[in-house]
Amino acid sequence: MERNQLLAIVVIVVVIAGAGVAFVFMQPTRAPENTLIWETIGNPDYLDPHVDYETFGSWISFNVYETLYTYPWDSAETDPSVPLLAAAAPVITDGGTNYTITLREGITFHDGTAFNASVVKWNFERAMKIFYLDGPVWMFAEVIKGGSAVEAEAGDWGTSSSNFTEAFDEWVANSNSIIVVDEYTIRFILESPYPAFIAAITYEVGAMISPTYALAHATDAADGVWAKYGVDYGEYDNYMAEHTCGTGPYMMTRWNPDQYIQLNLYTDYWRADATDAAVAPEDYSGKIEKVVIKTNEDVNGRSLNLKTGRSDVVYWPTTNALDIYDPDTGDSLDANIHVDAGSPTFSVMFFGFNMAQINTTAGNSFLSPFANKDFRHAASYAFDYDAFMNAAVNGFGIQAKGPIPYGMFGYNATAYTFAYNLTAAVEAWNLALQDSAFIDSMNALDNKLTIYYNSGNTVREQGSLLLADGLKNMTADAGADDQLAAGMDAEMTFTTQALEWSNYLDYIRNRQMPIFFVGWAPDYADPDNYVFPFCYEAGTYAGRIGFNNSQVNAYYLLAKAETNLTLRMHYYNVINDILAEEAPYLWVYQATDFRTWRTWVHGVGLVYNPMHGAYFFNMYKDYATT
Repeated sequence: MERNQLLAIVVIVVVIAGAGVAFVFMQPTRAPENTLIWETIGNPDYLDPHVDYETFGSWISFNVYETLYTYPWDSAETDPSVPLLAAAAPVITDGGTNYTITLREGITFHDGTAFNASVVKWNFERAMKIFYLDGPVWMFAEVIKGGSAVEAEAGDWGTSSSNFTEAFDEWVANSNSIIVVDEYTIRFILESPYPAFIAAITYEVGAMISPTYALAHATDAADGVWAKYGVDYGEYDNYMAEHTCGTGPYMMTRWNPDQYIQLNLYTDYWRADATDAAVAPEDYSGKIEKVVIKTNEDVNGRSLNLKTGRSDVVYWPTTNALDIYDPDTGDSLDANIHVDAGSPTFSVMFFGFNMAQINTTAGNSFLSPFANKDFRHAASYAFDYDAFMNAAVNGFGIQAKGPIPYGMFGYNATAYTFAYNLTAAVEAWNLALQDSAFIDSMNALDNKLTIYYNSGNTVREQGSLLLADGLKNMTADAGADDQLAAGMDAEMTFTTQALEWSNYLDYIRNRQMPIFFVGWAPDYADPDNYVFPFCYEAGTYAGRIGFNNSQVNAYYLLAKAETNLTLRMHYYNVINDILAEEAPYLWVYQATDFRTWRTWVHGVGLVYNPMHGAYFFNMYKDYATT
């Protein structure tokens, strides 16, 4: 990673704004028209698309790397109907288990390496060899022929185990699941029919990295074990975690964490000369030659930079929406700032209750208090959902009803949801106090429960504060004497704490906190993409919170394979009912879109799509229009 100083033209000054301190990036009042300045919060977790599994990193990958298929750039369509590196729609045979895909010819990576079918095979096998358990590999490993056996060994024994290495080697050698038919034809063989397969590999896990570049920069690349893929078994923190080389329109040229990321236009990008109507760019495409994405976790600073024109686009949280948006008229309150609001998303926001061990930074561990179901119920009743919707998101969202979002098959509008009810919260709390293991857990926490959120995210900050207040009110109503009589060393206190995004993710993965507030954006628009990570024993968040319910596991597998929609819906309804009773998550809200940019920014790359972030190649700036 290049850790250069911030751009020479950028000088950070401090401006007093309202009640806080706002950081304003004092560059020339406006950047050149070929340069886009974008301010947001946080940092990518990884830049390796086979590893990264969060929205910031996947947004960067979307502009640097390419997949075989993509979504129309000018619509909110959630079906990846556009052949990108593929030349046409897949030919599906053998009852839906055989996908034969013809690839485009004449495409090169940023380092000049030619793209072909062997590259596609290499990339999918590389992702499987890494098999980052907190990453997105499960999406195709679950369905590709022989992939579930590799996944099982990774999950059961770890990716550094001999069990995993033998399973991977066996899969590569004998599964015949990814076949190079000829130079520009690739074939995928699935274990069983899975209609969402193309959508699954359209997520960035299906992005194409240059093998030549990755191998040239691999540690000990000459070693026979590493030579073919440039990584050791399970090695996710490799050179490509901080560097990029794709076929997409931009190259990542600088990354200074907590300050900025710079992308530069790849001048030989293949789509610039494309005549195929499916991928032919707009006449203005490629006008943005440089993108600078700045980390600024102060909402006042970001908004001031947008208002003064020092930034072109900023993350404007819905907590502050009414500072710039009139909900009655749907208009921006600033003629120079465009507000795009109200488009439905498939993003589900939730508190995750750690039901397993809490692993402390000191190296010891103890059972989380949320292993107690009554306490999970108490917290779910103690959260003021209406206050959150009004104050934190200003109505830009709806209360979530389980893992499957509104607008997607499997959503149940009549599913049970908790409501703010302090009386019910106190009753559940009193039941929890009867459990000696729960008391021991609270004492191990020194009778202080901290609710975590990622820094700069004011919506999650407000939600965490509301939950802490609800729990304080609950214990106050219940009375302190009952806590001490039950065996607690002291009265419970409830606090909140912010962590930088990548550190926050590490804490979640390592089970270092009892509760966390985060969201799930879709990888692909199918309920399986929600039920697996939240509900199935091997799923991303089920694993992180220690949720493993045999009934849910069984119904998940039935729903995944079911082609009868009535039966499939029934299975999801049963799963929702079990989740409502077990309460492993506190479902908060499903967001609607809220974005802001200067009116001089244009292009279909700004058109909202729930499946991906902004696409810089199809954007341009025109100062004459402001």
